[in-house]
Amino acid sequence: MNRKLRYLVAGYALTVAFALSLQFLPPTIPVLKTSLGMTAGQAGTLMSSLALFGIFISPLVGYLADRWGGRIVGLLGLACLIAAEAWFALSTSYVNLLMARLAMGIGSATLSILGAQIISQNFVGTRYLGAAMGTMNTAVPIGILVSQLVFSRLAATRGWQAPVWAVLVFTCVVAAAYVLFYRDPEPPYDKAPVSLVAGLRRLNPQVWMLGLVWLFWNAGALVLLTFADDLLVGRGMSPQTAGTMAGVLMLFPIAASTFMGHVLDRKHWQGRGAVLACLMFAGCVILLGVLPGGVLPLFLGVSFTFALAPAAVFGLAPYLMHGRESGLGYGVLAGMLNIGVLFGPAIGGIVRDATGSYLASFVIAGVLTSTGAVCVLLLRRPAVENA
Repeated sequence: MNRKLRYLVAGYALTVAFALSLQFLPPTIPVLKTSLGMTAGQAGTLMSSLALFGIFISPLVGYLADRWGGRIVGLLGLACLIAAEAWFALSTSYVNLLMARLAMGIGSATLSILGAQIISQNFVGTRYLGAAMGTMNTAVPIGILVSQLVFSRLAATRGWQAPVWAVLVFTCVVAAAYVLFYRDPEPPYDKAPVSLVAGLRRLNPQVWMLGLVWLFWNAGALVLLTFADDLLVGRGMSPQTAGTMAGVLMLFPIAASTFMGHVLDRKHWQGRGAVLACLMFAGCVILLGVLPGGVLPLFLGVSFTFALAPAAVFGLAPYLMHGRESGLGYGVLAGMLNIGVLFGPAIGGIVRDATGSYLASFVIAGVLTSTGAVCVLLLRRPAVENA
């Protein structure tokens, strides 16, 4: 069990590094808009651009992780992320920020795949699988909470570059620890497919459907996560207070993800949990755009869905992937996530510029997650029931 815990820590650290690279931007958007004169559409595009290269390279990264192991691929991803974060911090124009953000997507996609694969491979077949995947699902909320509570204040007092330097330091620490302590486990299964195309052909078709669920969920969720601070600042809050309020969104993911993952796994309720999360989020986010007050209860409702949806999706994923195809499977999920990240925030920002409010943006977010609920229902019933 001690060895498994080491792999849990390794996967967790990589996922936190991914989360910080994704989420350091939203708390700095109010400062960036003032400093560089960016529009909401430009800010949304900057957020979304992280995902562009991740769409195309994620299956390849997963395939290479199956063939080469997590150590080599992880170090390559960390090196790429460190270089891109330094580039972003040193940029002085929107074009350079955009280019750095695009490069950052390669490293962040790599870490998001490896974090899930390392934990899944080492806990599948044990009674701790649900709890382990649920624990992994607290890594992104931890990254978001740090961003909201710390980076919003840091950006307001020290400038928008300060959070980027903080993220860069953390990524360097993770890279050093990974070099010193991480070693690949001995694979207890057959060798990887001889080609990426062969691997994709062998992949369970239900992985692609689960990927669609993950795509639409993240597209909708990222609209709110990207613009929650700007929404609250527009309603009269200071950036620091808005960051604290937005941090409420991470309450349930941090406090309850492990428990939810365990319960969903033991009861085989992953499909039901995903449907509930998608529809509940849709209702809460639309009400958030309609109602001028009552933010806290709605944020708490959204927070519950932020714990439930990832626990359901990643609780089901290991049962749909087998042997040396797990890295490729998580690569497909990461590619789908990146498609959602690419168009969700960008559309949300563009619609905000066109309408002058976030209501239409949040309605679109609700429609996207509701589409994810439909995709859950299209998963073959035996795949859900046997999970």
